[in-house]
Amino acid sequence: MPVGWRRELFQTGHTPCENPRSDFIIFTSGNTVYESPDMILITGAAGKTGLAVLKSVLPAGEDVRVLIRQDFQAAELRELGAAETVVGDMSDPDLLRRAFEGMRAVYHICPNMHPEEVKIGQYAIAAARSAGLEYFVYHSVLHPQVREMAHHWNKLQVEALLLKSGLNYTILQPASYMQNISGYWSKMLTDGEYAVPYAVDARFSMVDLDDVAQVAALVIREGGRHFGAIYELCGPQQLSSADIAQMSGDAIHRMVHAVALDRAAWDRSARDHGMKDYARMTLLSMFEYYDQYGFVGNAMVLGQLLGRTPTRFEEYLHRTTYLTTSD
Repeated sequence: MPVGWRRELFQTGHTPCENPRSDFIIFTSGNTVYESPDMILITGAAGKTGLAVLKSVLPAGEDVRVLIRQDFQAAELRELGAAETVVGDMSDPDLLRRAFEGMRAVYHICPNMHPEEVKIGQYAIAAARSAGLEYFVYHSVLHPQVREMAHHWNKLQVEALLLKSGLNYTILQPASYMQNISGYWSKMLTDGEYAVPYAVDARFSMVDLDDVAQVAALVIREGGRHFGAIYELCGPQQLSSADIAQMSGDAIHRMVHAVALDRAAWDRSARDHGMKDYARMTLLSMFEYYDQYGFVGNAMVLGQLLGRTPTRFEEYLHRTTYLTTSD
């Protein structure tokens, strides 16, 4: 067997070829098909987190297989540089088993607020064990211990499964992303409002998703020195929505005020726009938690991993190209 290849899959006369068991594109050597042991898998790769992680790991020379939900998402990821794509439902254990085959490592991102996250985590861990993966990196969340936020609590259950799995693992726990404010720009620009369904003085340690993705690439590349680690990834500031509004207004050269939305009104609007009940109730619980406690952490670990001060919110605003000046 050539150096750098793990195992023979099947015989074929074509190169490259499609693996008939799945959506894999497997490269060949002569008439024999092999899977590379140096390839990593990114699950949930078509979301904003998955895309950021993919863009961060590719420059390091990683070969990447991506797991996505819809066929139409494949073209963008291949254009970015993904070597292989697997299309399907992450809650299918057979699909996960096939997706994990031949991989060195996985960066596992479950779809946001998925009601079956714990079950998907069980399937992913089982697939990793079956495939003999060297390394499992789990994308969790800051403060998964908070039972009031169901999607956080579900991630804690997956973390516990991973601790007992016998796998080499690293768990990343990012705070809410600075990039999340992108959905508010239109109203900031047109109405001068940053409207959120919780108290405007609640504080957040928002983190730049690009910093999170850089850490993801780092731990995948360095491997062993991060085995068994759980890293809290937070930005260096504790900002209220009022602070966020003021700083955003400065960036777009207009006055922006933070406004606390009535949660009952938000609920009605979300229902009218077709949001599923689980997601709607999960978000309402999260907003209630934010209203009382905010969502803050410590930036020291992220700074140590990056070797620099994590990105500040005003730095994120400065580099964000979709900001436009109001006339």
